[in-house]
Amino acid sequence: MRLNVVILAGMVMSGGAVMADDWADWRGPEHSGVSRETGLVESWDYASRKNILWESEIGGRAAPVVLNGRVYLNCRTNHDISKPDELIHAREQVVCRDAKTGDVVWQDVFNVTQTDIPAPRVGWAAMVGDVETGNVYLHSVSGLFRCYDKDGNVIWQKSLLEEYGKISGYGGRTQTPIIDEDRIIVGFFGLNWGKTASPPPKMTFFAFDKRTGDLLWTAPVGGPPLDTNYSNPIVTVVDGQRVLVCGGADGGVHAINARSGKPLWSFKMSRRGLNTTPAVDGHLVYISHGEDNIDSTDFGRVECIDARGTGDITATNSVWRVDGIKAGYTGLVLNDGILYVVADTGKLHAFDAKTGEELWDHVLGTVGKGSPTFADGKLYVMEVNGNIHILKPSREKCESLSHVQLIAADGNGLDEIYGTPAVSDGRVFFVTRDRTICIGNENAGTRTTFDFPALEEADGGDEVVDVRVIPYETRLTEGGTVEYKVEGLNKLGQTVSTVDAELTLPETAAGVTVDGLKVTVAADAPSQGLEITAKAGELTAMTRLRNFSALPWSWDFEGFKPKQVPSQWVNAFLKLQPESVDGGTVMKKSPKGTPSANIWLGPSEMKGYTLQADFLLKEEKRKLPSVGLVVEGYNFIMVGNTSKLEINCWAPHKRVSGTSKFLAKPDVWYTLKMTVEQVDGGAIVKGKAWAKDKEEPDAWNLEVQDPHPAVSGSPGLYFYSLADILVDNVSVTANPSSDK
Repeated sequence: MRLNVVILAGMVMSGGAVMADDWADWRGPEHSGVSRETGLVESWDYASRKNILWESEIGGRAAPVVLNGRVYLNCRTNHDISKPDELIHAREQVVCRDAKTGDVVWQDVFNVTQTDIPAPRVGWAAMVGDVETGNVYLHSVSGLFRCYDKDGNVIWQKSLLEEYGKISGYGGRTQTPIIDEDRIIVGFFGLNWGKTASPPPKMTFFAFDKRTGDLLWTAPVGGPPLDTNYSNPIVTVVDGQRVLVCGGADGGVHAINARSGKPLWSFKMSRRGLNTTPAVDGHLVYISHGEDNIDSTDFGRVECIDARGTGDITATNSVWRVDGIKAGYTGLVLNDGILYVVADTGKLHAFDAKTGEELWDHVLGTVGKGSPTFADGKLYVMEVNGNIHILKPSREKCESLSHVQLIAADGNGLDEIYGTPAVSDGRVFFVTRDRTICIGNENAGTRTTFDFPALEEADGGDEVVDVRVIPYETRLTEGGTVEYKVEGLNKLGQTVSTVDAELTLPETAAGVTVDGLKVTVAADAPSQGLEITAKAGELTAMTRLRNFSALPWSWDFEGFKPKQVPSQWVNAFLKLQPESVDGGTVMKKSPKGTPSANIWLGPSEMKGYTLQADFLLKEEKRKLPSVGLVVEGYNFIMVGNTSKLEINCWAPHKRVSGTSKFLAKPDVWYTLKMTVEQVDGGAIVKGKAWAKDKEEPDAWNLEVQDPHPAVSGSPGLYFYSLADILVDNVSVTANPSSDK
């Protein structure tokens, strides 16, 4: 068998030529930060409007992408969060513009929920477009992973927090997804359920079918995280094998098979997480960082790695390295044998890509965080403080062609730039905090087709050495049937054929039957999480299924064994542990590890329900913990230390917020109850709390209205454990005349 798979040199797209007007990935059509376009302007001026084709008042933090004549941007809305009358409207959005005119074609605005990420960092990850289908994809700071068609209709979506236990860091660092063939791959930290529930969390890549959203595989990489990070993956071919490479949160560089997710190699570099995106040239991988090295006292390093290896290649596969250059933010650019590195110190460094010899450095000014773009013999480089440089580099020197400094839109100080420029159709697009600017000349708009050099993947042969079950994870509500496909993979992760396999259920399965490759869950089967084994000869693989019964749900935890949690709950394992109290069993959340945790009890599409639970707070060193409920994206929290009840949905800014006094005493059981009522003009979020040994009050302690309602979301439990917390009698009931 010969696989005639053609891919872009070092990149991810299969097939023939790519239109020049498509900058569908944040690093361009070759994922390299390099454009093959010519005839681009060498200079522009903001004050005189020289070579400015259009400007928008909507800016952002992420890079723009361009697909089929449209510009897509993920960003926050332009509301002043310091003003209460505007804060209520502050959210995240996707904006689609006409690339020629800048006119808005469509917008989709959605809430920021369940994250500590502040407004200035909303809209961190860039969109990504698919040149095959015309669809575009979003990864929001709230873990919303969404596929749109070209007109803004939602094709499918996932809640990465509620479905897969994504952990949202406070700093906003969010990975941009990458499209590889029929897969869209995104990475994040998370603790899920079953065998993916055990801490510590690892950076994990999730590969979804780009058309359907079905989860195909997951791949944890590296060790325990040292930081949150935002190094974005690239896909290349090394020795005929399709490989995904990315900087890790554990301070290493990691490679997996891009078709199967199987680990290939790791290269350790830093004592902190890596944020830069690598560049590739054949079997060479280039990456940098700006933190402590693992083996020297210098801060920062530029590294060239030979990617032809397996396992830990730290000691064997360094081609060259330059220590002492702090370059921890921007992606590297490689063109014509020169590696360009923007250092945190405000310098641009040029290296001979083969030898590591430094050719020159060029003073920019201050730190840059938006990755540079190379196009038409020019390098577009940004500083955070509103400076945009157009440079003409060579092996001998670097010449400045243009330098524009942008003032903040309100006139106070300088604008800020974090995004990477996009080049498309003779136009260059800059996104700053306060604006989007398109520059070009009168000839901009001409479509050009380029033939990219192609690399062939090697023929991995017909021998099946591994199997994979598709889909890897599914979810049912009130039963149903899932029909699986089992693929046989060769040594390079290429699909050889579909194979016959035998499915085996775990002993805990209830109300579940198997017929060949079909699994049927009865309508009255209990809620449960199942890890199902597929065996084909001597090869095995796993698929995962969660089923949720009809409401009501209730848990009193009686009979639970040590470390046992409800099998379908997400992010619960070891966060909660059974504890014997007064002859019964409750769950305990201890202050070990990070104090905050959200545990998800059901599907993210749930709506129209009431959540209730009993909590007891312990006191430690005069500190009380906080506990709460989550319904449809809103929090109702009993804050122990400040003696209050609070409703919110976005903690840093409290876009929706209400508080009332409530004295929570240690070692007293309290009952919390919460629901969300959808009404004309918004939603009313309701919460009440009372001592468990008292009668439930008729009135709600808090009722808060949101003009921009969340209409669905998993029920959840919230913990901020400064001391031990006990929880018992968790229940979810359907509201009258509501959908589930």
